[in-house]
Formats: sequence, C-alpha cells, structure tokens
Amino acid sequence: MKRITLLILGIILLILIPVLIGATPAEPAISQFDVIATAADAYLNDPKPELNISSKDLLAAMLGDGPYIISNRKHEDYTTGHIPRAINLPESVLFKPENLAKLPKDSKIVPYCYTGHTGSQVTAMLNMCGYNATNLLWGIMGWTKDTNVANKQFSNPSTDLPTETTANQLTETYSLPTVNVTASTSELEIIRTACDNYATAGLKNITAGDLKALITDGDPNNDPLIISVRKAEDYAQGHIPGAVNIPFTSIAKKENLQKLDPSMKIVVYCYTGRNGSQATAILNTLGYDAVNLLWGISGWTTDPVIAAKRFDPDTSPDYPFATGAGEVVPTTPSNGGGSCG
Repeated sequence: MKRITLLILGIILLILIPVLIGATPAEPAISQFDVIATAADAYLNDPKPELNISSKDLLAAMLGDGPYIISNRKHEDYTTGHIPRAINLPESVLFKPENLAKLPKDSKIVPYCYTGHTGSQVTAMLNMCGYNATNLLWGIMGWTKDTNVANKQFSNPSTDLPTETTANQLTETYSLPTVNVTASTSELEIIRTACDNYATAGLKNITAGDLKALITDGDPNNDPLIISVRKAEDYAQGHIPGAVNIPFTSIAKKENLQKLDPSMKIVVYCYTGRNGSQATAILNTLGYDAVNLLWGISGWTTDPVIAAKRFDPDTSPDYPFATGAGEVVPTTPSNGGGSCG
C-alpha cells in the first residue's frame, strides 16, 4: 500500500514540477486611482496648456475651419440661443461611449455652459479622456449680452465675507481612496467611466453664502477642507479663513493627494471659478467628495487686492447667436445641463 501511495505522489510531482517551473508571478492588479491621477496630472502640466479661450478668439477661429463647439446647457436654453455651429450635449450624457464617439480626436473642442463653471469641469474630463478641449471663458455669458440667452449672470457680492492672511498647512497624511469604477483594464475606459459616473451624478458647486454657513454654524463636524488653487503669492495676499494652498497644476500629484482626508467634504476655489471647477472634477473622479466654489474668490469678496479678477459685463462682447434645435442633439434622454451659477 505504501509503495502505491509513493508511486501516486511521484506521478503528481512529475505533473506539477514542470507547471511550477514554468509559472510566472501574477501581475499586480492595476490601480485605477493611479491611472486617473496620472492622466489628470499630465493634463495639468502640459507644456502648452490652453485652459480657456476668449469669445473673441473663438469667433476668430470660427472664421476658419473652427473648433468643434459643444453647448452643455439645458436643451430649452440651447434652443433659445446658442453659439452658431454648436451642438447640444449636456454633461450628464457627454461621457457615454456613444456620445464621446461623436467627438473629433484630431481637432480642438470648445465646451461651454452658462458662466464657465460646468464647461470647465467638462474640459478637464475631456482632456483626461484624450481629447483636446478648451473651455469658453465665461460661457455664453461672455458671448452675448442678451439675457434671454445668457440667463445666468455674475453679480458682485453684496456683502464682503471675511478673509485672512495666515498660512494654513496640511500636516497629516491619509490612505488614498480606492477607485473601482469598471472591470475593464483599459486605461481609457477606466478614465471614461470615472468621468461618466461623476458627470451623470451631477457636477458639484457651492455658493459663497452656503460655504460661509458651513464654517460659521458652530458645528466642527460640518467644516469642510477648503483648498485655494490660486498662486502662492495671491493666496498670501488673502484667502478664505482656514483655506490651505495647493496650486492648481499640483492638485493631482500623489504627495498632495495623500494630504487630503477622503472622509471630508472638500471645497475648492480659485479666482473666478474656472480652475476650481477643473480641480473639483479631477478630485471627484479620484473618489473625493469635492465641490467648487462658484465664482471663486471673486464671489467671496470685492477686495481688489484679493480678488483682482472678475467678470466685467461692460467689456464683454455681444456676438450673434443661432436659435432652434441645431444640427446635432443627443439622442439619450437627459435632464442634465446648467449646473453652474
């Protein structure tokens, strides 16, 4: 009996040894967080970044072949008036595969919304997905003075809110969020799915009044982490009380992401809301709960030293617009569009 057992064991070993010798170590699972963060950081640190385009420059470009223009506004507002040749693709459906497939990979794409906030978030995500996108500065508000078309407008704060010059630092480090948005190992599909999940759920913004209420309600459990993505020298001139400074182009670097508590709400702000919007979109695709401060520091204070940049309707152009349904509209039903101020 013992001889039979040994014989069986010998046969098993003869079968297993070649398998074990030829086996290769399993490849580590792909980190979806790293894939998204790498794409975001590459976009933010492109040697020739084009974050925004003015209405004047867009009009000049349209006299030639022109860029591919996308209105992210609600369909009823799009039909009231839109930039000529623009198609209507609200952000809530834009990142579906069938709609991304409509976009050109070989030419500039200009998304626009009402005031520049949603268009900025869309721009960041399109670039992460491999497109060449540039946000229209101030959205439709910066294209026409017709308030039936540009039905959301910037207004200076009626009351200046407090600021400080004390520099605040992040000293703790945290585990990075676990991102698992798809079973696919394709990097582009990981990024697209993360963008689609965030855009479908609804882009996140907060008003200056609501932020003030959060940080003055006496409940420290409600206090968000506030990040200024402005330049260090502008942060030093004055910032929202308690805010820390992480420059815009550094927001997706791992050494900075490790300083963010994934369990906290994060409020991001910049000068006028556009860079803060882009940073907000990036953080949400990485698993953070981030919201953009509408109008940035210009919506918080009128102090010309702290908030030197702001929308000026007197110098804004008044260009022609088209009306009606346009040539191309999304076939996927959507109530999206128009989440910005």
